[in-house]
Amino acid sequence: MKRFKYTSIVTTIMLMVDDRENPKVVNKLLMRMGADTVKVCRMASADYRIGKWGIEAKEINDLYRSILGIGRTRTIVAQLRDLQESCENPMLLVYGTKLKPWVQGTRRPNAKQLAMEMARMKKVIHQFKITFYQRFPKIKYMEVLSMDDFVEWLVVNHTQDGMALSNHHPDIIHSVKKFDMDPRIAALSTIQGVTPATAEKLLEKFGSLPAILRSRTTQKSLMEVQGVGRKRAKDILALRNAYENVEN
Repeated sequence: MKRFKYTSIVTTIMLMVDDRENPKVVNKLLMRMGADTVKVCRMASADYRIGKWGIEAKEINDLYRSILGIGRTRTIVAQLRDLQESCENPMLLVYGTKLKPWVQGTRRPNAKQLAMEMARMKKVIHQFKITFYQRFPKIKYMEVLSMDDFVEWLVVNHTQDGMALSNHHPDIIHSVKKFDMDPRIAALSTIQGVTPATAEKLLEKFGSLPAILRSRTTQKSLMEVQGVGRKRAKDILALRNAYENVEN
């Protein structure tokens, strides 16, 4: 009797994150999901990819600045056009609700100036939202209340049926080959002054990101790592506040 050998195909469900994304979000995702599930790399379009989904993410104040092109070379219109063309299921997800008016050229704006800027921000964002589907019919729009809600949304949705990463997406494959880096090192490297080499030494000494950020690690023990001075150690320990509610 002829025997057949069966082999199983294991599909890895992975969340792709652009390496220019908010480091607080990246670090929260790495701590919640692990380095085997979160891939930090450079992507030509979208901030996050889950299978066929391409997600452009904006904090509410960043959305406002992106609409007007303040402090950047490309407006959100250009970003969304690229997203719409390159992703089968594109989405814009906006997180946060608290607007923070800033008056350019004034260090201490008065109440009237702040009120005028707040009104302008609301008007610009409102106009953008009511014309959104007319301009970008293929892109889904979604809002969540906070950064933590956004992280939770990513954690939950990356496990859903049909969300497995397609390893044949040309944008992703090109990015992974060119910008491949241990996500833990990429996360630590977002701290000003911490080089990839220093991040690697920190991980060798402490073993993991949670051990660095949530254990009783002292400033003195961090400074034992070559390349970590007093200021750098304080910056590393300051990250704990962002993760104190994250489960082990």
